[in-house]
Amino acid sequence: MDRQLLYMLTPISATHGNLWVRLLSDIDDPQKVDTGIQVAFAFWDPIRLSIHAEDLENSDASKRFEKLKACLKTSLAKRNQNGGFIGPNWLAKHVSLCFQDAKKTSESELLFQVQNYIDSAKLRRIKRTGSLGLSSSSVRNLHRFYTLIQSFEAHVGNIIMVENIDHKLVKEFTHWLLSIKGYSTNHAGLQIKLLKMICKEAERMGVEVHPYTRHIESFTQKSSERYLQTLSPDEIQKIKKLKGLPPTLENSRKWILIGLVIGQRVSDLLHLKAEQIREAEHGLYIDIIQQKTEKHVTVGVVDPDVIRILTTELPYQVSQQLFNVQLKEICRLAGITNPVKAYKTCEKTRRKVLGVHPKYRVLSSHDLRRYFATNYFGKIETPVLMQITVHAKESTFLSYIGQHVNKDAYADAFMKVAATL
Repeated sequence: MDRQLLYMLTPISATHGNLWVRLLSDIDDPQKVDTGIQVAFAFWDPIRLSIHAEDLENSDASKRFEKLKACLKTSLAKRNQNGGFIGPNWLAKHVSLCFQDAKKTSESELLFQVQNYIDSAKLRRIKRTGSLGLSSSSVRNLHRFYTLIQSFEAHVGNIIMVENIDHKLVKEFTHWLLSIKGYSTNHAGLQIKLLKMICKEAERMGVEVHPYTRHIESFTQKSSERYLQTLSPDEIQKIKKLKGLPPTLENSRKWILIGLVIGQRVSDLLHLKAEQIREAEHGLYIDIIQQKTEKHVTVGVVDPDVIRILTTELPYQVSQQLFNVQLKEICRLAGITNPVKAYKTCEKTRRKVLGVHPKYRVLSSHDLRRYFATNYFGKIETPVLMQITVHAKESTFLSYIGQHVNKDAYADAFMKVAATL
């Protein structure tokens, strides 16, 4: 059989004991080493092999013990896999190494690397802009990823070390995300992407990682499984013609009409101020520095109704959560109730489930931005639209609106020029 590690508490007083570790094997002599960790009997769990961290002293002992277990388990797993001989001082040597090289042990922990990435967020250079500092949404995703890894470690019962992230572990993590946590394909794919990013950064900083981490591949939902929602021109007219709404709903109705013609994220839409608006020859300019990308974009507005709202009736700010609730109510009052196939969050599981719902129930603030891109696609050159929506790649933009690259258009453009040569 493989060598096994056993942990036990040996009394040193009526209330406390020293933690010892034993290495058992059929072929090698058993070894026993005092770890130097003292703990009260009342806080030792012999079933889970853990220390209850009730105060600062126990918390420190618990952290040292968990690190020791992870370190010894990793070292022993490698030796078992290789089938090498274990000398009589192997256990004592590795216990010593675990405590003497605690920093190295910590750096090998996935959670340590995630926290390190978060801590250095303000100093990280963004390739696409050349600026420093991750966006607030990126930092928020990293914090959520940290919590997620904590949950996964509890699920597998081990501290995850970057040097142990192999094909088997990534496959188990993916199954856990999709089947046990019930996350959507896109959300699970984002977590895999973050995992690879953290491992790549750890390797860049000189930490030993498993070679497989370079081959981790993220994933997204199939285009055939996507159900995108947008508003039709007729439905827009219904919203425009709504009269007699309560003041709060009328305020959000104005935000909806603005959102439909500027093509920006709701975080930028709802923070729009009068000083961002300028007169133009054929309408208005709106100057925006996007919160997510930190890119500057100038949007042109020609819709007479929206120009009037922007110049004389600029709505007051509301929260994104309230705006989404009121958007649905406004669409319901406008009669946008036809049944559509869409994903909707289940109140019980808090996960999105595919079903048929009245359209107003599945619309959200983000659909205003998608309407802008969809409505003008094919009427205005795609690069112009991409400058306004700030999509870096045409493939990303087309995927966003559920379209495909028009290969004929490229061929036609080539033939038009080639025929004149």
